[in-house]
Amino acid sequence: MKIRVGLSAIVLAASLWGAQGIAIVKNLKGNVLIKQEGVYKSLEKGTYLQAGDILQTADNSSVGVVFNDGTVISLGPKSLFVVNRYRFKPSANEYDFDMTLSKGTVAVETGKIGKLAPQNVSFKVPQGSVGIRGTKFIIEVEE
Repeated sequence: MKIRVGLSAIVLAASLWGAQGIAIVKNLKGNVLIKQEGVYKSLEKGTYLQAGDILQTADNSSVGVVFNDGTVISLGPKSLFVVNRYRFKPSANEYDFDMTLSKGTVAVETGKIGKLAPQNVSFKVPQGSVGIRGTKFIIEVEE
């Protein structure tokens, strides 16, 4: 009985998290902005992200984000990052993760999408794109 209740709580929490957003801000240092629905505002720990959101870090600032599939993104200072598309629906075998780093640095540890459907993960940078074939990588875009 206890196992069923525990499992039900986990499933409920995961479904609520997915309903609220595609990712959550886990840590934050300094001044980080988010552009949602055309409006910039200060980002706070615990904020849920949506597809289309833009994150911008200032000098001496950083942010760590965990996506629903377990992907971890860590942005360094002076970064501009866009979540173009994100879809994680294992029950329907639907996976899509498209992101852009216009400037700055990012460290990435891919989650389930990168493992189950690496062909559906796209990371764009100003001078091309990055093919993801591993689980961890760092990218720096120079100005």
